[in-house]
Amino acid sequence: MNFYTTTSFTGDIQKGKVGEIIFTEDFLNFLNVSYENVTDSQKYRIIDSDFVSSVGLYEIKSNYQDDKKIIIEEYTNINESLSPVSFGWFYKSKADMLVFISKVTRSMILVPFTPEFKEHYKSIKENYQLIWNKITIKNNSKWQSAFRKIPLSALNGYYAFYKRILPED
Repeated sequence: MNFYTTTSFTGDIQKGKVGEIIFTEDFLNFLNVSYENVTDSQKYRIIDSDFVSSVGLYEIKSNYQDDKKIIIEEYTNINESLSPVSFGWFYKSKADMLVFISKVTRSMILVPFTPEFKEHYKSIKENYQLIWNKITIKNNSKWQSAFRKIPLSALNGYYAFYKRILPED
């Protein structure tokens, strides 16, 4: 008997694609930034990066809810009864820029993923609850990520807000 609610890895990937489209249309294409979409490249999946440009690597997170909070994944799997414990994208990503995107408003929170930001996050993270996500299933594998919701007010000076303003009809 399964006592957990679950999520589908494939479904989660499809939800993320919406944010990637918004990022390319409203940011990269609009600002005329040349880039390569590397989301399907295993080489870049390992280092949690979605786009490569002349100014660096971008990691896209399509989970911004316009609530002035971003989600930082600390564990890809925190539940050792499912599989070995492993750290999440915060510790694995080699991206130069994290981009948290709202699928509703197309707003973006851009976070330069610098050593200074990482140290700041580590110094404040214990002030925010570690939340265990639903169990994810892919093929016969199961894992359970864990994350913290961090208010933007705790990150003042470490992010920029971006939203393309479209002309009115």
